Amino acid sequence: MSCSISIDPSAKKLRVNKDSYDFDKISDVQVRTLSWKDKLLNMFIIGFIASSVLFIIVPTDEHGQVITSVLPVVAFLIGACIALFVSSKYEFRLEFRYSDEVGVQWFTAAKGRTVVDYQMFKTREVELKHYL
Repeated sequence: MSCSISIDPSAKKLRVNKDSYDFDKISDVQVRTLSWKDKLLNMFIIGFIASSVLFIIVPTDEHGQVITSVLPVVAFLIGACIALFVSSKYEFRLEFRYSDEVGVQWFTAAKGRTVVDYQMFKTREVELKHYL
């Protein structure tokens, strides 16, 4: 999925896909390359969610006990493999000042997998830092 990031200096807004952010609430911007540690964490989380959902859905009875204990493990492995292939490599992150008691927090505004996405993220980072 391609990402659209546009900067509107006259309205003082950053648009990421359908979302819009005011320059006044953005403290900083960052492009991050995800490491293998991040990918492994993502694989573990998605695998755990897949196995948990399957564990809840599959009924337990005394004859199917082997199947009931093996299916969540298989679902974990399948979920982890899927996460490995669909996880992103680059993140466009914003440090955002929320108006409530949450305060200032980093969040991922966009993700990308290709070098073209990375170059676009870097370009937008430089542009946005100019306006901040």
